[in-house]
Amino acid sequence: MQPQVVGDRYELLAQIGSGGMGLVYEGFDRTLKRRIAVKFTQPSLSIDPGWTKRFFREAEAMARSSHPGLPTIYDAGVVAGSPERPYLVMEFIEGITFEALLSNHGSLPVGVVAALGAQTSAVLAATHRHRIYHRDLKPSNLMLCPDGTVKVLDFGLAVVLDTDVSRYTTTGTMLGTPAYMAPEQVEGKVVVPQTDLYSLGLVLHELLTGKRVMTGGTPFVVWQNQIHRPAPDIETLCDYVPPDMAELLMCMLAKSPNQRPQDASVVHSGLVRHAAGLGSLPEVDGRNEPALMYALAVGAAEGAERDSIAESGRPDLQDTSATVAAGHGRDGLRQAIERTRVLTGTDAVHELTTVVDAVAPVLGSQDPELVEARIRLADLHLATDNHPNAADLYRALIAELTDIRGPYDDRVLYCQQQLARCDARTGDARGAVRRLQHLHTRMAVRYGEQDRRVIALAAQIRSVDIE
Repeated sequence: MQPQVVGDRYELLAQIGSGGMGLVYEGFDRTLKRRIAVKFTQPSLSIDPGWTKRFFREAEAMARSSHPGLPTIYDAGVVAGSPERPYLVMEFIEGITFEALLSNHGSLPVGVVAALGAQTSAVLAATHRHRIYHRDLKPSNLMLCPDGTVKVLDFGLAVVLDTDVSRYTTTGTMLGTPAYMAPEQVEGKVVVPQTDLYSLGLVLHELLTGKRVMTGGTPFVVWQNQIHRPAPDIETLCDYVPPDMAELLMCMLAKSPNQRPQDASVVHSGLVRHAAGLGSLPEVDGRNEPALMYALAVGAAEGAERDSIAESGRPDLQDTSATVAAGHGRDGLRQAIERTRVLTGTDAVHELTTVVDAVAPVLGSQDPELVEARIRLADLHLATDNHPNAADLYRALIAELTDIRGPYDDRVLYCQQQLARCDARTGDARGAVRRLQHLHTRMAVRYGEQDRRVIALAAQIRSVDIE
């Protein structure tokens, strides 16, 4: 029997994974003579006529998120049919999943868990910068390779599905795995970077104890536990875990996203200082591995540079792409945003405007952190009744983000709603209602007719209460 071939070059050899979101096959690239992985979404998810276009937009976003901890995307295509089925061609990863590690060893040493977690959080830091969130981080989606590197799998399918459809599939299955879902996912709220950090916290807790954190007889019980039941204190269960690492882990497992670490880089910093001992695992054979040799050389070079900077008294230049005149860079941008929570009125507007104008030429207008700063600046203009400036900023953001992310992106929808508020406050109530009606249509596609945000917006339109 001849193997199925897609794209006139990719042989499908055997199915190696499946789930509610898609199927994964081991394959062979006839042109470049190499093993590959081919991922398809389930046919039921392809009934939306705009699905393929959105699929490829997200595939492009993942392809731009190049990182050693992410499988490389080689190609994408469509298998004709009714419906047509888009697919991704990716690097074939060999190794052992964290799920299998748990099965083989039970609990793992602190240094090993810290090393695994630090690598995973480094990958999240890279993808979160592009507003790409995994949404289904779990032991079976994390793989330890023989050279000691960690790969985060199934990013593409997860982000595509939850970006443009509701959290339920057409078969009524909730997207995500109950045992590793954050409370906000269970409740259908907006997914944020801290959503992935909660899931990672559950994984690390399980690696330390050998036991799943949230359990229950049914998915509903597990979901309720995710919302209401605190995770067991890791210091009580494993008193050998360093206090700062234990505190970080429990912070990651806070029920409110606002109480979790600020971002994945904070998690990485807290874990990497305890990372050690991966070579003690029989699954790792890092002797003379090129990847390990390269990583050690990079680490040694950065350490030498850091020492040189400290001796010379020069500022830290490790993020040269974000260092600009007037001392403003990515850190300055973050600090300016934080200060707007303390400053009020025109003071906050002036400070954030200064920093945004300084970093924009270096970071580029589409940099995710700069986009968030520009949205914050528009919100400040709106709050200080400077409606024309606010409207101009929202319009510019809508045009730029729609071109890159599409009209259904969360931040595009948010800016549309804020622009309607500007219309209302400048006396154009009819224009505001028209904009909100168009917004309602798009939100219904994005979140589903029964989503609380869509229902609330419909009530707002009916009452002509723009505010």
